[in-house]
Amino acid sequence: MQWIPYALGAALGFGLWAFFGKLALRDANWMQVGLTYAGAAVVLFAVVLLSSARRSFAGTNGWTLAASSIFGAVGLWSFYLALDRGKASSVVPMANVYPAIAAILAVAFLGERLTALQVVGIALAVGGVMLIGLAR
Repeated sequence: MQWIPYALGAALGFGLWAFFGKLALRDANWMQVGLTYAGAAVVLFAVVLLSSARRSFAGTNGWTLAASSIFGAVGLWSFYLALDRGKASSVVPMANVYPAIAAILAVAFLGERLTALQVVGIALAVGGVMLIGLAR
């Protein structure tokens, strides 16, 4: 369970990121706000360089790194466009149904298994997000 504090940190970080992104859209357009992704990349790069746990990229599967970067950028671009055109209280929950997609893909392609409780949790989360997104 050593991953839980990091997962909670990610939730807090992403929640604050989305909130401040919506605030930033009051004075800037989606493209200007989207440039913050470059800032995040710089911070992450610095963390990797300064980390004692860093390792060479030799032996990594480059296409998976590229795909992750590309889909992350597409997701961020779509997220800021949605935030620019919608209410944060609707956009953020709907955009953050992505863990369900990741779980389904992990089962389909990585051989992971979900417990019945996890399946129910994913269904409830997706259903809740749909209700939030459909509310006006």
